[in-house]
Amino acid sequence: MNTPKSTLIVSVYNDAAALGMIIDSLLDQSAMDFDVIISEDGSSDNIKEVITDSGKLPFNLTHLTQEDKGFRKNIALNKAIKQSNTDHLIFIDGDCVPHPQFITAHQNYLSPGVACSGRRVELGKSFSSKLRNKTYSLNRLTNRLYYLINIPYLVYDNAKNVESGIYSKILQFITQNRKSRLLGCNFSCSKGDLFKVNGFNEDYKEAGTGEDSDIDWRLTMAGIKVKKIKFSAIQYHLYHPRSYGISQENNKLLELTKSSDTYLCENGLKKL
Repeated sequence: MNTPKSTLIVSVYNDAAALGMIIDSLLDQSAMDFDVIISEDGSSDNIKEVITDSGKLPFNLTHLTQEDKGFRKNIALNKAIKQSNTDHLIFIDGDCVPHPQFITAHQNYLSPGVACSGRRVELGKSFSSKLRNKTYSLNRLTNRLYYLINIPYLVYDNAKNVESGIYSKILQFITQNRKSRLLGCNFSCSKGDLFKVNGFNEDYKEAGTGEDSDIDWRLTMAGIKVKKIKFSAIQYHLYHPRSYGISQENNKLLELTKSSDTYLCENGLKKL
């Protein structure tokens, strides 16, 4: 087992099958020098079973849970940050399966003072079902030639952001200096920079607009540069019906953040 350079923090809630696919994909990463923290907003026996059934893994895996009292993702994330043993932190959601070059991409571009933001393909219902049922191999989808061949079928299946699934060093080089915002399901940041802004704002109690934009805004205000790594750090988001909409309460909190004269949140890693 290699000395970990990075910690991958996976935010999960209930979807054990998707978590199993994520763990499988981590076994195929081009870089294996990372730890994994499963940051569960709740406590599910199904999630525990997936982790238990994973057997002996080539990386350290820590499972953090908390009582299910509604949306408390940011609380769980702050716990994971404190638990991590590396300064290099990568964040993904539990319904987003990473490309084999995913960890390497974040490791190549992340440094103190620089946060990295990748992107995801939002797969349609049919393709997601085939991946979940293992009637279609994830290895075929991550193969560039097969992916390009499948683009018409992905579009027909109502996939979104299909171009984000193309792994290309040339496209990465061309677009890397374009302005980008953080995507909460696919970004990396140094632990030191997250402590600089006091981590995630735990005042967000609803899913939807706000919790990602809040950390993006505060990191930018703190002088952290956001680097776009769209065609290197690729994810495949598995389809599921959206259970939330735009949160007016979150919008109010975000506006308070933007009107504040500080990039620190009061209710974060430390209670100010």
